[in-house]
Amino acid sequence: METFLSVFLVVAAGAAVIYAPLGVGTALWRRAKVRRAYHVDPSELDADARAELVRLLSAEAASAHDRAAHEDAVKACRQILRLDPDDPQASRMLVASLFACGQYDQAREALERHLTAFPKDEAVRLVPAAIACEMGDLVQAREHLDAMDPQALNEHDRALWFNNYAYTLASLKADLDLALEYGQRALALAADPDRQFALRTLGVVHLARNEAKEAEARLREALMQREHLRPGDVEFTHYHLALALQAQNRNVEARRHLEKLADGMTPFAQKARARLRGLAHGEGG
Repeated sequence: METFLSVFLVVAAGAAVIYAPLGVGTALWRRAKVRRAYHVDPSELDADARAELVRLLSAEAASAHDRAAHEDAVKACRQILRLDPDDPQASRMLVASLFACGQYDQAREALERHLTAFPKDEAVRLVPAAIACEMGDLVQAREHLDAMDPQALNEHDRALWFNNYAYTLASLKADLDLALEYGQRALALAADPDRQFALRTLGVVHLARNEAKEAEARLREALMQREHLRPGDVEFTHYHLALALQAQNRNVEARRHLEKLADGMTPFAQKARARLRGLAHGEGG
């Protein structure tokens, strides 16, 4: 569910403060301070010392996020919350990082704690829908999204809500006119770094609607967002572009996209190999 995983980016985006440069000296000195930060007893520190260590660990969590080292981000966020239990950014990123690690039960528990402490944080409520989608329960994912009011979200998070609702409907092959409308609204609202998510979702929506040419156009546009595409995003897009091409009986072109994936070990690599075998036997589906 690579398109749905954009929830992690939006939930983590609320912690923008942690991306600020620290300016606290040399890298070696900072690393020593970070190591110490994991072993201190918060009760032995004054407020200024705790705040400094929180800043260091926040940068550590941000760095881990950038490297997709989500377990490291979890570790940093847990320590931040030992130092400052009321830090909303660390609480939010802990939920997102646990989700990204696939630790869904722990993510739910962290979410409950977060919402108890910060009940007005509507965007983090997108996580249960994302978990349900990852577990393959698309009906429950839709129920979670229905329980939210997108108008209560800021524009960035509202784009994600529309994106994930459109993706869910397309995956369910239900209410496809609504899926198209919501996909288009997500694209209109999306910030530049998130356009690729909305474009890929629209590709999936058009495939569900048997609109292969439109799906191809959206997916090719998504591939042009190179600076914002992660490896999994690229695989997702090449695979669905191959489906759009195959639906137009352009099997030679479809094969090229599938062959880009077939040597890997990911789920899309497995799907690509299966589809290549089908093409070799002259199968259309």
